[in-house]
Amino acid sequence: MNKTLISASVILALFLSNIKAFTQVLHTENFNVVIDTSKTVKGNFTPSFRYRNLKDDFLEISNTADVSLRINKHAFTIANRVEYSFFGDEDILSGGFLYLEYMNLQNKKIAFEPFFQVHWNEVRGLKEKYASGMNFRWRALEKKSTGLFFAIGSFYEFERWGYSGVKEELLPPNTDPVESSKIRANSYISFKQKFGSLFDLDISGYYQPAFSSFFSNYRLASSFELTYNITKFLGLRLLYQNIYDPDPLVPIDRLYHDINFGITLTF
Repeated sequence: MNKTLISASVILALFLSNIKAFTQVLHTENFNVVIDTSKTVKGNFTPSFRYRNLKDDFLEISNTADVSLRINKHAFTIANRVEYSFFGDEDILSGGFLYLEYMNLQNKKIAFEPFFQVHWNEVRGLKEKYASGMNFRWRALEKKSTGLFFAIGSFYEFERWGYSGVKEELLPPNTDPVESSKIRANSYISFKQKFGSLFDLDISGYYQPAFSSFFSNYRLASSFELTYNITKFLGLRLLYQNIYDPDPLVPIDRLYHDINFGITLTF
């Protein structure tokens, strides 16, 4: 038990001290995926507290929930998030998402992933985003405590941005909302590891280039999640995510960090 705790702590320290930028990317591999387990139903509820370094101090209380159901070769996932925030002296309802996914198992290694997403994040300026597409998911490695997964696909997205996340000195004369619609490629890699019954580790990376400008208009994102399992159903979760967009629609930071610590209820 002590060796497991020390190993996990070392991995966490190394990762957080060396991770690079790989916002509007939804880190879907952090949801429970029932297709990667022997369970028929799997769910997760995570109330949390968050701090972000935006143009004013930002504190947030939020809840994320996701549930997956598997019937033979078919799996359905629904996930949502609601965030209540304090931005400087102002109280705001800052954002959230709704994510729907269907998985069809073709065999033990390959699955199809059609999905639909609605996303909003007022503190960064994202007023609304709609996205829909499909991935091909490959189980490269799957053992009792280890999993390695790859996916490739494409999706259509529509985004509408305002300037609520832009610093005052960077505001343009015209602050009307900006809209964009694109077809993007999508790829991700996901690594999952259990350290006995105490810790669950989940690391993933995403690359989303636009087909119209494959090497200049892209997004990189990564996620690191470590859960300490107090009991079979209750845990403490540390989640670090980042997103890099070299050419955002409004003048916000290209690199976005997000650190989240909360309690996880799992069934």
